[in-house]
Amino acid sequence: MTLQQTISQLANQCVLCGLCIPHCPTYRLFRTENESPRGRISLYKALAEKQFEASDAILTALDHCLGCRACEKVCPSQVDYTQLNLLGRKLIASEYPLSQHSLKQKLSEKLLTTPSLHPLLKFSAKAISPLNAMLSRISPKSKEESIEKEESKSSTLEVLQSLSRQMNSSSSQTPPVQGFYPAAGQSNPQVTLFKGCSGDLFEQQTLLDAITLLNACQFDVLVPDKQQCCGAISARQGDTEHMEILAKQNIHQFEQLSSKSQALISVTNSCTGQLKGYNQLSHLSGANELSLKVTDIVSFLARAIKDNLIEFTPLGTKKEGEDKNAQHIIGVHIPCSLKNVLKEETLLFDLLKKIPDIQLIKISDQYCCGAAGSYMLQYPEVADKLLDEKISDITPQHYQTIVSSNIGCSLHFKQGLEKHEAKIGRKVDVLHPVRLLARQLIKT
Repeated sequence: MTLQQTISQLANQCVLCGLCIPHCPTYRLFRTENESPRGRISLYKALAEKQFEASDAILTALDHCLGCRACEKVCPSQVDYTQLNLLGRKLIASEYPLSQHSLKQKLSEKLLTTPSLHPLLKFSAKAISPLNAMLSRISPKSKEESIEKEESKSSTLEVLQSLSRQMNSSSSQTPPVQGFYPAAGQSNPQVTLFKGCSGDLFEQQTLLDAITLLNACQFDVLVPDKQQCCGAISARQGDTEHMEILAKQNIHQFEQLSSKSQALISVTNSCTGQLKGYNQLSHLSGANELSLKVTDIVSFLARAIKDNLIEFTPLGTKKEGEDKNAQHIIGVHIPCSLKNVLKEETLLFDLLKKIPDIQLIKISDQYCCGAAGSYMLQYPEVADKLLDEKISDITPQHYQTIVSSNIGCSLHFKQGLEKHEAKIGRKVDVLHPVRLLARQLIKT
């Protein structure tokens, strides 16, 4: 069966009922059929069957999909939208390789996943400006394609500047995480840690804290230095060939460790979902075996901490004159990858409740926050608009700390909160849950 026939067959499963539409973040913003799951399914089908040639506006509407998978949860026909979207992007990449959205997508993807380009994130605004100008020239220009109506919305340059600051902060405070980290005692079971592009670039301390907690649970931790990107960003741009190359390299790297390690643990939910999805690559030797080993740090620790009776200290008290309850209240962001892909959101709350006296407030998760991998670089205005609802939900609360178990989402929150600090009226920290847990860990 050809790619076009497969897309058409998947699209035919949709009965066009429209139940998915109210759950789609981009439809909520743009209010056009093309920006809804039903509309995108119809467009992919039409492209596969060569009913028309796609314009840049059509390609942008298709590319605006965040891949949050909220539509799949409510679909009565159980349409495999994820697979359809993946194959549709592959079709577009092959037939429209020079489109505006494709070029911008590739630039964003290369920036995040190519180590030799990572120094760009450390440059000053002056050094990044030419890149931003290049991205701006290939951005959508029509009124229908743009929702930027407020001066406060982010530009690609602003997002890059924020990422640069966070990258510099991470690299200056901690050394690169790699090698073998044994727990106390002998003959401990071993696990392998998957760093991911975002973890390696921006969250070295989160990786170290994950190792601390795993060691406390009596696991030796191996962190191989030759890991590759999980492939999620390449899959998003329709480059399934590159995604499979990365998958093959990871399979080869980790299968050598599979006999010793009980699990391959990822610190970010989106990477976990992509690695688990290797079981769809049945033509790659060892893909299914590796996917079965993959687990998320949240779900792994939720069980391991309970089994090992690990204890934590209560959160500290506030200074005189400050809200005495603020330190105890934690805002919890539920990433789409945790809720819609891994379906393990309750485990995050179970894990955090191990800290005595903690109060958890769930931040509105009706819609995606807009991070979506490299999306916040490709479409910063859209991503910023989607984050507005979260900011509005955070503003009236008393907490000064937010936890999010997806590093991409954390980065997006940090740059948004930084920009809106005056509106919120206080500084709000964003942490991975393992960082909060490691701070409160009672070390024996």
